[in-house]
Amino acid sequence: MSQIFDVAVIGAGPAGMAAAFYCGTRGLKPLIIDVLASCGGQCSTLYPEKMIYDIAAQPKCTGLGLVEQLQEQLYQIKHETSFNTSIKSLERKDNIWNLTTDDKETILAKVVIIAVGKGAFEPRKLGVPGEELKGVFYTVKKLDVFKNKKVLIVGGGDSAMDWSLSLKNSASSLTQIHRSDSYRAHGGSIEQVKEASKLGELEMLPFYEIKEIRGLDGEVREVTIFSNKTKEERILAVDNIIISAGFLTNLGEIKNWGLETEGNKIMVDPHKGYQTNLDGIYAIGDIAHYEGKVELIITSFGEAATSAFYAYKTIHGDIKGAAWCAKLPAGAK
Repeated sequence: MSQIFDVAVIGAGPAGMAAAFYCGTRGLKPLIIDVLASCGGQCSTLYPEKMIYDIAAQPKCTGLGLVEQLQEQLYQIKHETSFNTSIKSLERKDNIWNLTTDDKETILAKVVIIAVGKGAFEPRKLGVPGEELKGVFYTVKKLDVFKNKKVLIVGGGDSAMDWSLSLKNSASSLTQIHRSDSYRAHGGSIEQVKEASKLGELEMLPFYEIKEIRGLDGEVREVTIFSNKTKEERILAVDNIIISAGFLTNLGEIKNWGLETEGNKIMVDPHKGYQTNLDGIYAIGDIAHYEGKVELIITSFGEAATSAFYAYKTIHGDIKGAAWCAKLPAGAK
């Protein structure tokens, strides 16, 4: 690409789409880059039917529903996309960032906003016998797959709780186990699952883990679970097991870009629009870290708006003349 974009947004998940939109509202032309074939990131590839409850002004929506609304909003501004594209390296020349793709093409941009979620990831496996059998899932893409099925859900985070609440009325039986009674999910979701357990809509078993999964003709048929407190074992007849133990993540090529990192996170300065240690490169969403960060989608939207503000300021030196602001009624701020 020979043209120079104002902003290259790497990542087309919710944070990236929001960043591109806010850049557009300030009269900047963004290019959205993603390794996937379309917008959505993890929301559309891993959790399309998972319910999301913590978006302001939206009591609830699915991951795919959120992506569709963000896309509709994105259509209001001028932007371009480059899907199925992986950025291998970046280098600054004459105040322009040169992004080299896996096809050895060069993308030019004045500012870069990195919004790649958790980076490269793969599901965390339990390492128990039988985990390779058909019927073991690590994410839920279609709820109908589990309709009228005997389902076991493993985990104590938001995904485990959300899937329990989503499937309790459609699965023929539902059991949720977790290795402790300390859950990582939002308090409201935990209480809803506990209440559903009291009502007999599902069975909630803290301090239980999987010992072995057994099958017939390569498909899951039953599972042995055990209490890590009493050592009691139980055998459950199951059709499907959903393991929600999180994901193993890594920065991939990003670790070679000269950015300051800590673990699998990019360190940013929230007082400078979430700028990294490199001038003109910002990071937002799950990939970005700073002291006191709250990891929610709604947090990434605020980071997206702020990084767009600073992107404009980086390019133009001030914040005057933003195209969207100029359309507001007289007296509006």
